[in-house]
Amino acid sequence: MGDRHPAILYNISETGAHLRAKDAPSEKTELFLQVASLDVYARVVWKRGEECGLAFDDPIRAWDIELLRAQAEKGIEARLTAAEKGGADDWATGVAR
Repeated sequence: MGDRHPAILYNISETGAHLRAKDAPSEKTELFLQVASLDVYARVVWKRGEECGLAFDDPIRAWDIELLRAQAEKGIEARLTAAEKGGADDWATGVAR
């Protein structure tokens, strides 16, 4: 738990998460997941190459998941060009599908 390893968060639920990391931890490894404002203890329940699945020691609140989603959307929007934002809006409203 003393090491830090960057990872991509693919999916998160109240009970676990799906991550990808170059040095993904082995099954049964216990770790402390920090994502934006969320800090949670977890253990690795499966690993396939660079991907792994975590089970949280205690479930997180649905509110925390929504907060993470909102923070991720803000981060993505900050990196989009005006044309990309317009295209995303068109896709979301069904204009460009």
